[in-house]
Amino acid sequence: MLQCLRSPDILRNICDQAYEGGYDPDCRATVAALNTTCRAIHRVAAQVLWSRLFSLRPLVKCMPEDLWREDVQDDDSDLRSTISLTRPPDLSDWDRFLANAQLVTSFKRFGLAPDLDEDTYRTLCLYRPGPSPLLPNLRELIWEEPDADVFEYGYQFLGPKLTTLHLGQPPSDSLLLPILRSLHLKCPLLSHLSAQCRSSIGPVDPVVSRSIARLQHLETVDLAVPVLDDAFLHLAGLPGLSVAKVFVSRAADVHERLLSISHPIFPALSVLHISSVSLEPSLPHLISLVSSEQLSEVHLSVAHDPSASSLRDFLAALSNRPSRDVLSAVSLSFPLPSSIPLMLSLDAIPPLDRPECSLDICALQPLLACSELTELEINSFFIRLDDELIRLLANAFPRLQSLRLLPPYNAGRVSEVTLAGLLPLFRHCPDLTHVAVPLDASLPPRDLDDCMHSSELLTLEVADSPISFPDEVAAFLSAHCTHPSFTILSASAQNGDHKPEHMRQREVHSSMWDQVARLIRLFVRVRSQERGRRVAAPPRSAWDLGDLPPLQLPISTVSCS
Repeated sequence: MLQCLRSPDILRNICDQAYEGGYDPDCRATVAALNTTCRAIHRVAAQVLWSRLFSLRPLVKCMPEDLWREDVQDDDSDLRSTISLTRPPDLSDWDRFLANAQLVTSFKRFGLAPDLDEDTYRTLCLYRPGPSPLLPNLRELIWEEPDADVFEYGYQFLGPKLTTLHLGQPPSDSLLLPILRSLHLKCPLLSHLSAQCRSSIGPVDPVVSRSIARLQHLETVDLAVPVLDDAFLHLAGLPGLSVAKVFVSRAADVHERLLSISHPIFPALSVLHISSVSLEPSLPHLISLVSSEQLSEVHLSVAHDPSASSLRDFLAALSNRPSRDVLSAVSLSFPLPSSIPLMLSLDAIPPLDRPECSLDICALQPLLACSELTELEINSFFIRLDDELIRLLANAFPRLQSLRLLPPYNAGRVSEVTLAGLLPLFRHCPDLTHVAVPLDASLPPRDLDDCMHSSELLTLEVADSPISFPDEVAAFLSAHCTHPSFTILSASAQNGDHKPEHMRQREVHSSMWDQVARLIRLFVRVRSQERGRRVAAPPRSAWDLGDLPPLQLPISTVSCS
């Protein structure tokens, strides 16, 4: 046993297993206890203990006790306390802080709990010895700081060894710009970059685009900030980029500039998410130019609803790719998902009398050629849902696992999909587990007859679908939705627009769909027990069943009169 504990690899494995990522305070306390056992374990346990931080307070507490003060707000929990400095630190006060800061490779700052205030950050940055970052060996930075005055200090964590950076939900989108502008200088080895905005469309900044265009090692990019042509063309030529989630600004000549590139376009891309103000003609050309044979997921989101013809061109370019059989997930969102809260607050619905934007089967026809799809999601006010569309999708995508066809939010519109329209999904998509389609259940479903097809469906999301006969609906669905964990999700009164009549309808329909879900579980259990009894019972003759034998009379005794 002693020989095993002398192996650094075994000790690190023990400490890593006890640490479990550091999210649980008890796990951190366990490794901290191991850290104080002996020198042999201390060397390894200290590296594991300090490798991941979720707050700078442990480092501040390494300074002399007369330098900092901890104020407990509600209880003695560390997450509900704040730390402030009582005086500027001297050079000798930094020794333990710097020694442990060298061991930090991951810093994840998120949540609403207070960490350090602006004065503490400013003092640490002004008086730290040397110009190096606060955490010089940091490789991963997750920065979601709710305090606007503190968010800008994320710049102080950027360093030459940083490879993963996520900037999430800033108090103001303009606070992202100083950090993004300096990435090529501060973090030249950056391989994973994510920056999310608070508004639906982030600020356009040419300096940010030029900075991104100088990052040579990017493998995944998720940017809500619009990128200009130079940055987009640079991303298109990176040989190792596998995930690209970008907001493309309006550019008429991006297609021509892509054609002038001699090397392959997005050669290793597997996930492509494109957001834009409108569906530009250059986007279908972009899809056709992607050379990667591994493209499996495509997400298109635009602020303005596209015309049916432009969307058809985009889907045609997607389905005409030589590697279309690799494509497994397609998502179409109109408008931008980030703009939905604003639309809800304004009760804004686009005019629905625009036939050029109608998303019927003709607009979606090219997508039917991608027969290997397992996930399909379409969010639009203009999608025309009916039983025929569901039937065509079920026949075209037999491997479908998730189908979501919903408006951006519930606004009282009644779908043309009936309960019987779901039958093709149950028959032709055996792997289907999640369905989100608004229904018209105001009429009683047809009789079951011999149409019973058990499925693995786990979730049926009906949004604000109207319903009038919950018991008959439950009997119909229980013949197909036989999984023990099956559930129905319906829109609550607050989940949608704020018109009083729509809110009342959603409240009534939601309670009725809840009743359907309870009845389905009961019916499925009863049917399962009946099937079990039939299988266990031995075969019996007609005499055992109490039936009379058929009457056999001689033909001569039968009178025809």
